[in-house]
Amino acid sequence: MVNILAETTLNENLAQIVEKLKSLMDSFWVYIVIALAAAVVLWGAYVGIRIAVAHKNEEKINARDMVKNLIIGIVIIFVVAMGAPLLINGLSAWVG
Repeated sequence: MVNILAETTLNENLAQIVEKLKSLMDSFWVYIVIALAAAVVLWGAYVGIRIAVAHKNEEKINARDMVKNLIIGIVIIFVVAMGAPLLINGLSAWVG
């Protein structure tokens, strides 16, 4: 009997946590996307300026590496931005 009560309480607590996470994501999602987009734009501008002012071959190679890192960073940001809501929905389905 105690085990069933503890399990029910745990499930209720997990459901409450998932609901709070959902409401938090819903309320801040636009701001998170805007902040990530601004970071990508600013870093892209910085990399573009570095490429434009690169005079030596070594500087050009470093600038190309920065472009590769920028693209990898954009992919990682996209994966995290798309994965977080899916993870929360998965938790919701698992708990519910």
